[in-house]
Amino acid sequence: MKIANKAARSMVEQRRPFEGSNLFARWESNDHEEWYVVYSYGEHFPLYINAQGAWFENEDKYSPTTSKHLSQTRPSRNTFLLSTEYMKRLARGGYSSIAKERILTGVAA
Repeated sequence: MKIANKAARSMVEQRRPFEGSNLFARWESNDHEEWYVVYSYGEHFPLYINAQGAWFENEDKYSPTTSKHLSQTRPSRNTFLLSTEYMKRLARGGYSSIAKERILTGVAA
């Protein structure tokens, strides 16, 4: 669904897919789970991810426009901050892949 960016927060709160101006959200999945991802300017910069009922937020700064996208889509619930790299891993593989990686390697986000 094509929307104005100012309407994006409502879509994020409802975890509905949308397309805005250089801003979009969609559901991703693997064999075990589904998660909702909000992207700015493409898959290289996930802004927010809802996985296993928790919200994750990209803690890295990229550009003034991306910062605006962050504020336009910020969920009302508390978020856990992750680096862009971990956000991309979470967006690609879901929560279980990050948890498995942490258990096997001992590396935290």
